[in-house]
Amino acid sequence: MDKITFTRLELYNLVWKFPIIQIAKHYEISSMGIKNACEKMQIPLPGSKHWIRLNYERKSIPKLSGDYKGNSQISILRKMYESPLRKTARSTPLIALIESIESDSKAPSKVLEFLNNPTGIIRKTQNYWNHAELNRNVSETPEEIIQLSVDQKNTNRALRFMDALIKLLEYRGHQFKKSNDNRDIILMHKEIEIDIHLREALKRIPPKTNKDSADYIFTGEFILQIKKGSYKKEWRDGKLPLENNLTAIVAKLELIAVEEKQWKEASF
Repeated sequence: MDKITFTRLELYNLVWKFPIIQIAKHYEISSMGIKNACEKMQIPLPGSKHWIRLNYERKSIPKLSGDYKGNSQISILRKMYESPLRKTARSTPLIALIESIESDSKAPSKVLEFLNNPTGIIRKTQNYWNHAELNRNVSETPEEIIQLSVDQKNTNRALRFMDALIKLLEYRGHQFKKSNDNRDIILMHKEIEIDIHLREALKRIPPKTNKDSADYIFTGEFILQIKKGSYKKEWRDGKLPLENNLTAIVAKLELIAVEEKQWKEASF
């Protein structure tokens, strides 16, 4: 299930800077989930009258208890209204945006069976993987190469998916780029950066003897993860392959960017 993880300090700072209902809306989690998390982590909460007072009338913020011995992080389940497999009687902003993207006949919203005129970074990544034997001793991923954590036999599928994703994002006015520390990021609306990573799930093979170590093998299941601050979301192969979620992924990225922009504007 989709979760969002906070450190104790992050959650403490949030609940004393913004009303819980605003935090819940921004992160798509329930107000009760936030309150329960604060109770578990011994985080004091503002009283109901705190937010109706002027800034200079508000009491000083209580400090975090130093006696807390629990976990330093906590995960809160996100609301699942955006699940593409869930049937709903009414539309949501996500569903409406997905339908808008899919109704655009000019939008490159399909993953092709073969690479066709790939983007520059896809060509460079393909060349890198084609020469993987020569590059096996390279300790760091070269600049301008997408970081793909997949079995080499599945690189063609990974490249086709990422090529389609990048082209659809660019068509929508966004940009795929490398960060200064070599992370793969999506630049939404030329200002909101969201980390993105495609990987293949691993399966642990138990050791045969006590002297052996466990082994890990690729399963063929693709997982795409996006990350913005403490917020994370994943799409993975399931009843439908990851390729079927292309428009949903782009729509979700755009909604995250819009909320992040509104969040920043409200913070000043």
